Amino acid sequence: MRRVRLEFPPGFLWGTAAAAHQVEGDNRNSDWWAWEQHPSTPLTEPSGSAIDHYHRYAEDVALLAGFGLPVYRFSTEWARIEPTEGVFDTEALAHYRNMAETVRNAGMVPMVTLNHFTLPVWLAAQGGWLNPEAPALLARYSGKVVDELGDLVDWYCTVNEPGNVAFGGYLGALDFPPGAKSLATWNTAIDGLCRALVLSRGAVKEARPEARVGATHAMIEWEFNEAGRPLVEYFRGQMEDRFLEVSDEDDFIGVQTYTRIVLDPPALAAPLTRALVGFGPVRKTVLPPLIRFLARRDDRRSSKVRTTDMGYEYRPEAVAATVRRAHEFYPDKDIIVTEHGIATTNDEERVAFIREGLSALHGVLAEGIPLRGYLHWSAFDNFEWALGYRMRFGLIDVDRTTQIRTPKPSASFLGDIARENALEV
Repeated sequence: MRRVRLEFPPGFLWGTAAAAHQVEGDNRNSDWWAWEQHPSTPLTEPSGSAIDHYHRYAEDVALLAGFGLPVYRFSTEWARIEPTEGVFDTEALAHYRNMAETVRNAGMVPMVTLNHFTLPVWLAAQGGWLNPEAPALLARYSGKVVDELGDLVDWYCTVNEPGNVAFGGYLGALDFPPGAKSLATWNTAIDGLCRALVLSRGAVKEARPEARVGATHAMIEWEFNEAGRPLVEYFRGQMEDRFLEVSDEDDFIGVQTYTRIVLDPPALAAPLTRALVGFGPVRKTVLPPLIRFLARRDDRRSSKVRTTDMGYEYRPEAVAATVRRAHEFYPDKDIIVTEHGIATTNDEERVAFIREGLSALHGVLAEGIPLRGYLHWSAFDNFEWALGYRMRFGLIDVDRTTQIRTPKPSASFLGDIARENALEV
């Protein structure tokens, strides 16, 4: 069969990503660390020393640079930088400046996420995202980080997946702290996170006007019938649209997609689904447990659905659908896929996932949509939050006993695509 070469635009951003708590280790001042240590924690295992990226970042950056991946997205850890309210740790700030400098000296572009899920324990004790002061506190911290990193960093992500933060921790649909479980706390957290996106963006722009800044949005490809439409529109509105609506002044939209969800209840269920989202008392009592059930649904129950180790439908092309949806919101705004990946121990499957996802994204480019980059999740096998270390998303394997890094074939595969700025299919 004749192979086809899919060219990407000049200047397309290729890279990979990681998050501080998932790779650094010993993040003892964070709400997630406290959540992991709690006697009744629902988590599989604690993060512990993770992959010791806090001390081994120079080695890790050199590995990524060696594969020809020009962008490294990493996060600064609020709990390290502001361990006590209003007190900023100069050594922690200097550490992240050194990280950014190391990335640049390796010939790579640093993209910095200011808040990736975790909060300092002092803020968690004040209610986390239920605290009306939290958005301003994030903005203050954001300004401190941007001031410290200075001209080393031109790309910032404000809050990572705010929809999942609110959904997981404040509706209780995922095993996230603080584990609240009501529509009231969910809505309050959504309001706070929306405000946080706006204020953090403003703080970045004030400190470094020339930087490009945006949020990273967890987006799902939904397939639904008319009976499923009310639920999908409500859920997607809370999870995605609320946050996209306040991103109108962002320089780019970060899209993060892993799968598709199909919701096609029987036609006879249409009155019930409309009632669930339209009638206050029903919505308040029935909708939260229903959403939690849908969020935890394991598609492996169906032998007809190919799934990843996370239980998600194997659907690499879902990312093209969500990029199109982001484009519908903001037709003139740049879009970057800031996460796309697969949990699997079979690296051939990861290679196929990358190839199929990029093939679908090339079709998006052919439609004239301003897609500017693709960052694969993740750089390393790391701590996958409530699921611990069982889920293997990385381009690079890490033996946590020896901390030896072993690159997988997928790292070379993606690196070759980045060097050529093209994919052969």
